[in-house]
Formats: sequence, structure tokens, C-alpha cells
Amino acid sequence: MVILQSTFQLFPEKVDEALELMREMMRLCTHEHGCRHYRYFQGIADPGEVLLLQEWNDAESLQGHYETDHMERFVSRLGPLLRSPITTRSYVSQDEESILGVNEESNAESHQAIH
Repeated sequence: MVILQSTFQLFPEKVDEALELMREMMRLCTHEHGCRHYRYFQGIADPGEVLLLQEWNDAESLQGHYETDHMERFVSRLGPLLRSPITTRSYVSQDEESILGVNEESNAESHQAIH
């Protein structure tokens, strides 16, 4: 299992636009092969800081994610909204059980939203 943590620093006047792009990415990515979890969290003290937590079955699934058309569109549209480069940290776990929770598509009661 591969886990990624990315941090986005957004221009204050661009937060709403960026959050809309991120909601669309959550909707698309949770249906990708190998995606276990894909969720954004907005900062409480700094609403312009957004954390993305991703969990993938393996490196091949993650690589497939990077090669999707929606990922390419997201990166190109998000660039002008960022006040600094995205920072990403990657981790690997030998444990097969999800540590981030169930994927949204398997939980019909939940709604995808930025927290």
C-alpha cells in the first residue's frame, strides 16, 4: 500500500476555485483502479492551506493515476491558484488494511466534501 500526503498553499482569493477543482478530483479519483482513499482537508487556522491524503493499493495504481487526463487537467488548472509549490511526502506500508478509512465509493451514505 502506498500513502501520499500533499500540502497545497493557495492564494486567499483563489481558495473557492481551488476547492471546486479538488472536489472534482475526489469524485474522479475514487473511481480509479487501486484507489483506496482520496480526500482533501482544509486548514482551520489557515483556510488557504489544504492537505490531501491518498491511499493506493500499489505503486502501479498510483502511476496510473498520474497518467490520467483528469490529473493533467487538474495540475494545469491548479498551478495559477498556488502561492507556493505543492509539497508531497510518500510512504509505503506492508499492511494491507486501510489506515485512512474506506473509499468513498463503497460508502453510499457519505458525501464527498472538503473538511
